[in-house]
Amino acid sequence: MGDIFKIREIGYLQKGLDMILTRQNAVSANIANSSTPGYKAIHVDFESKLKDAIKNTGMTETNPRHLPNKAQGIYGVQPSVTTKLNGARPDGNTVNLEEEFSQSAVNGVDYQLYISALNSHMKNIMSSFE
Repeated sequence: MGDIFKIREIGYLQKGLDMILTRQNAVSANIANSSTPGYKAIHVDFESKLKDAIKNTGMTETNPRHLPNKAQGIYGVQPSVTTKLNGARPDGNTVNLEEEFSQSAVNGVDYQLYISALNSHMKNIMSSFE
């Protein structure tokens, strides 16, 4: 039996969960620094890059004479991390707690969705061994 983590859909879900974790870490850092003067909020975006990588995963090198495939597929996707510079308070801090708590709730829903899909795939895989 091969490595189950090389199954394409599970790899997509794994990468999505990694990105959700990265975003939640950014949200947590923003909330923790909401009263730090001069702190600039950071935001993480990955959905569009992940969708593009999933669409373009069909190319493989099957012959040494093929042009080298330097693309890493979904595993080469890195999130876009931006620093919020506008909307600063008088102390220079750009954290908006309402936005951060809202993003944290969205992350929770996204996490549950990914975990549910992962559980479904794992049940299908495990049912083949029964």
